[in-house]
Amino acid sequence: MQLTVLGATGPIGELVLLQALAAGHRVTALVRDVCALGPGKDYRSTLATRTAGPVLEAMAAAGVRRLVWLSALGSGGTVRRQSLFQAGASRLVMGTLMADKGVAGSDRDWTIALPVMFGNGRTVPGGYETIPPDGTRGRVGGRIGRADVADFLLRAATGGQRIRRRVILTR
Repeated sequence: MQLTVLGATGPIGELVLLQALAAGHRVTALVRDVCALGPGKDYRSTLATRTAGPVLEAMAAAGVRRLVWLSALGSGGTVRRQSLFQAGASRLVMGTLMADKGVAGSDRDWTIALPVMFGNGRTVPGGYETIPPDGTRGRVGGRIGRADVADFLLRAATGGQRIRRRVILTR
């Protein structure tokens, strides 16, 4: 399958790229010398919102339907699903950023990944949980490995599941 990875040199994008190549996919890697879609150290950034429109326009022009978007638990109204600690930290440190991400209003076949806080520990392929953000499980906390997030993103992109769904990722 032909994939395009935006931010392919970032901590998660690089893992998506490596996993995709190892699985035999053809990959176009879009990179810059600074953070592509994340805020870097600017937690008041609106980069994700400013980027989403042009990405969606380019996809429509090229006839591409599938979009898997990495966001974060706490964005798009999901702060009520975060653990109390993580919700407080999001509001204090990353309020603008967390309110910024999302592509759910588009007509593309999107999936939005909402991982809890990132960790770098050892991961077990497929050993993570996916939870709908509907609130049936209450608040979600903890950490998830970046390799697990990359695994989910690649599976979502190539498997055609969870179309027009937001998915919380946790361990």
